[in-house]
Amino acid sequence: MKNRKISIRLVFPVVMSASIAVCIISCMLLFSYYFSTYFQKDAIEKTGKQKNALAQSLEKEIDNMNDLTNSIYYQEIKEYDVSGRLFSEEMQQRINRETDTIYAAALYDANGRDLWHSENLENMQKEEIRETTWFRQAKENIETINYGQKKLLLNGESCYIYEISRYVEYIDHGSMKSGVLLLDYYTDSMDSVLQHYKNQKSAYCYLLDADNQLLYHPFEKQIVSGLYEEKTIKVALASKNYKIYRADGERWMLMRQQIGYTGWNVVLVSSMSSLDLENRNLYSVAWFTLLLVGVILIFLDILLFRSFTNPVYRLLRTMQEFGKGNYEVKAEEEGIGELKNLSAHFNIMADKLQKQMEEIRENEREKQKMEKKLLQSQINPHFLYNTLDSIIWMIRSEEYEGAGEMVSLLAKFFRTSLSQGKDMIPLEKELEHATSYLAIQNIRFKDKFEFKVKADPALLKYLCPKLSIQPLLENAIYHGMEGMYEDGEIEIHIYDKDGNIGIDVADNGLGMTQEKIDYIMHNKVVSSKRGSGIGVRNVNERIQLIYGEEYGITITSELDEGTTATITIPKMEETDETE
Repeated sequence: MKNRKISIRLVFPVVMSASIAVCIISCMLLFSYYFSTYFQKDAIEKTGKQKNALAQSLEKEIDNMNDLTNSIYYQEIKEYDVSGRLFSEEMQQRINRETDTIYAAALYDANGRDLWHSENLENMQKEEIRETTWFRQAKENIETINYGQKKLLLNGESCYIYEISRYVEYIDHGSMKSGVLLLDYYTDSMDSVLQHYKNQKSAYCYLLDADNQLLYHPFEKQIVSGLYEEKTIKVALASKNYKIYRADGERWMLMRQQIGYTGWNVVLVSSMSSLDLENRNLYSVAWFTLLLVGVILIFLDILLFRSFTNPVYRLLRTMQEFGKGNYEVKAEEEGIGELKNLSAHFNIMADKLQKQMEEIRENEREKQKMEKKLLQSQINPHFLYNTLDSIIWMIRSEEYEGAGEMVSLLAKFFRTSLSQGKDMIPLEKELEHATSYLAIQNIRFKDKFEFKVKADPALLKYLCPKLSIQPLLENAIYHGMEGMYEDGEIEIHIYDKDGNIGIDVADNGLGMTQEKIDYIMHNKVVSSKRGSGIGVRNVNERIQLIYGEEYGITITSELDEGTTATITIPKMEETDETE
């Protein structure tokens, strides 16, 4: 025994210390993963919101361009004959009014011949016109406005424009013909939207056209001079929503959004370095805290272990004696704090256990008696005799359909009554048994009463004692319906009752006095030719024997109003059933 104590005292602190260390390391890894995932998700959500806001602003500017382009087409080009002087004047006046937005405009026929161009636009040969991208796109896509490339202007002022074209139909000497409208829009409105985004080395955005050429970039001057190279374009275009990738030893997050039907794409680039730095700071705090907690726990484990060992061993020996059947043994009430209380409570438990074991034996004997009485009372010979007699009478009266239905219901009734010898069955089965009983009695009594069932489907999976509802139905039929010749009603209602299951059996009969209710609940009902003989009291006692005295049957009744008997049982699933 001495060697065993020494072995445990050496091994246990080591095992506990190792367990604490494993737990601390596991917590560190879990925290690291959690922080990393949380901050990355947060960064994705924030950047996504910024991307959506930026895309909406760009699409708004695109809509403005579309509206202006369509306005010129429908209000000038389709209204006036291009061969007349009035067309040129109206077009030039329109371009003059839009000088803040449009740099120049031109109208060409389907072969590239110049029909009209604004004053600040240089002449081009029709062969050159036909070779331009914006001209081909307009002829190929006649239903949409085509957004072309970005172009630098150097004639007197240094600025950038977008070449935007669309297919048009114009009037020439009274004939309708096809052509192409070209509008050179300033890039200022789009640039101002993009410049509002935080354009830094660690977080910036850029805009690509349909050919994946840069339309805007905050570091455009460095790119042109060869001091900077944008390496994220291919990766961004290959991703559907966002992409996190590593380049030059650093992680980057890319988000791409297509702008309307233009074919343009706005790309947001964010460095994950700041996020990683924030993670590392939190990691350091969490790791330091967990390590400190681990050291303290290991120290307390070693310090307090021996103070607990001796009282625990003494209590263990007492419990071993108790387990061998020596119920008179008592634990020594010594030790520190909870250990002393543990020994005292063990002694109290031992005393109570002896009393409870005797009570359990007595209850088990009582339960067996009740179950025997229940089994003996499950099938009433008078009920079976009356039912079979009704079937014979129906057959002789050639009411074969009613007789067949009654036989089927009787078979279903007895099948549920047997229930493979089980005392606890699902509410669904108990409800089938009850409805079979009601249907048989309804046929026997020539539809003297009507019955209906209202049950919460979610409760039908729970268990209840077999043949709990039928005695209440029997009571309702033979006592509630007594003296009634028509309009008799019986209702079964299964519902959630404050976390338990409530089963109501209600009738609209003559009702009962309180004295009669007390007689039913507190006096044993013997078998009679009018009922099953199980008795409401027996069911009530059986429920309380199984679940406890807080459950059982309650009866409320009003004279000339009717009676309601309520069964209250807890929710118990089949896996919870105890023998």
